[in-house]
Amino acid sequence: MADKGEKFLSMDEFKERVYKNIGTLEALDENFVSEKLKLEKSGCSGFFMIPLLGVLSKANKSARRELKIAELNGRADALLAQADIRDLLCAKLDATVVLPIDVAYKLTPVLYSLALEDENKVPFDSMLFAIISRKIVKEGVENFCSQSTTKTENENGEETTGKKPSGE
Repeated sequence: MADKGEKFLSMDEFKERVYKNIGTLEALDENFVSEKLKLEKSGCSGFFMIPLLGVLSKANKSARRELKIAELNGRADALLAQADIRDLLCAKLDATVVLPIDVAYKLTPVLYSLALEDENKVPFDSMLFAIISRKIVKEGVENFCSQSTTKTENENGEETTGKKPSGE
């Protein structure tokens, strides 16, 4: 969860928090799924364990609510939908990036510098950066970056972007 002091952390300390938050998010997802699978495979004993799944589900929801995951997911979607941010992020990514920690390693400096420029546009929130990293991995770097504007050459050999001019 973001605290007011995150903007005063050094880049290395902030990166470390992003990595820890990725681990927290992965653990929340992994624990819930693995417990559900165990109960489904346990047959008759699963019948008696179903209440345990309800408790785990409530604990998972409570943790997500406390960490403001739903709110940060919406904020991450809004940031990733912005073409200028998407282009900056895609410039740092390549197809070899397959883990959220790898994405965070490459993108945290970019997002951190954007937050330094305008904290209203990109807030200093290590959990938000972790969610962005996971979203990019889930979508796939190729898919995520294929939506960004790409440079192409027109018939005159001049470079143009994939964006339409504003007059059209």
